[in-house]
Amino acid sequence: MTLKRTFRAHGRACPAAGPATVALMVLALLASGPLAAQQSPARLTGRFDREAGDFVLSLGPIDLPAGATHHQVLQPKAQEVPLPGAGWLRGYRVELVDRSGRPVPQAVLHHLNLMTPGRREMFSPIMLRLGAAGQETAPVKLPFLMGFKVKEGEKILVTAMFANEGSRQPYLGVTLRVHMPFTPEGTWLPPFSVYPFYIDVMPPAGTHAYDLPPGKSQRSWDAHPATAARILGVGGHLHKYGTLLRFEDATARKVLWEARPMLGPDSDVVGMPVGRFWWRGGVKVEPGHVYRVTAFYDNPTGRTIPEGAMGTFGGILVPSRGAVWPALNTSDPEYRKDVLVTWAGMQMTGAGMDMHMPGMAPHAPAAPGAAKKVPAPAAGTSVPARR
Repeated sequence: MTLKRTFRAHGRACPAAGPATVALMVLALLASGPLAAQQSPARLTGRFDREAGDFVLSLGPIDLPAGATHHQVLQPKAQEVPLPGAGWLRGYRVELVDRSGRPVPQAVLHHLNLMTPGRREMFSPIMLRLGAAGQETAPVKLPFLMGFKVKEGEKILVTAMFANEGSRQPYLGVTLRVHMPFTPEGTWLPPFSVYPFYIDVMPPAGTHAYDLPPGKSQRSWDAHPATAARILGVGGHLHKYGTLLRFEDATARKVLWEARPMLGPDSDVVGMPVGRFWWRGGVKVEPGHVYRVTAFYDNPTGRTIPEGAMGTFGGILVPSRGAVWPALNTSDPEYRKDVLVTWAGMQMTGAGMDMHMPGMAPHAPAAPGAAKKVPAPAAGTSVPARR
């Protein structure tokens, strides 16, 4: 599989760290840091709420001092729980409460990632991402007749990070609950099986937060699907000062979807538009084509913001007729890095550190006009795929 990345700030290409450098970073970070020797008391549990029809994940307790950055919070480690039965997962929503059961603002959720270690992604050989959430993520729920098929005993791996940087109010004993609508196997009208997929502007097995330079900048990542499929719905994630997220067929030079974030005070991202294509049969992706995700930013502060940006794109798809979902290869170097970094607890906003393997060098920026030009959508709107 060919995976490439490019990062341009003010039109300049920036070099990427090599594998040896990253390996040293991993060892150093594992052995140092003010919280390295401390153990978070947060534990992950799972239960089936029959009345609501949800599988509920609970992670806590977590203490969030007033004004604490994510570096100053004792973060929970990666943990997994088995599913109590076979069926279909049909979305998720997050809820946060303190030790007294009072609601806690979702703004304290830096990020949440849900994964299935026993399966792989469509666009890379890493663990399959079921879903992700941040402070701006609204509830995600598939139509009644769509769902992701799971087996009894299959494990869900959860990583999360919290912060309380913008608040003078401390929150103690916080519990994160993830409610996942669940249709059990044997139902009289079983859902149509779909799969989640995920691509990031950073390498698959690495930290997905990166330093945001001043002014206008963009970062891209190229990949191709392991098999032919049709994308049924998409969404994405940007941080503060993000201006646009784009997904394009680089081979066909065609923009498939792009969206501007919905902004709140001080350019905070409060939401991202979604694209729905199932009503028209989906948007086709082919293994012989290269697809590119690009995150655009405009940082007006005049300084570099450490770990201030990310660009994540994902959604649901279904393999094309006769196509088979790619098999998991646990000996693949990218998969092994993904597992190692995730369990090491070093994921910052997605899935680990910025790692590079031979053959994963940055690529040159696309030539002017390489992708079809489309009018930039207004804030909070998206441009759908073209036939």
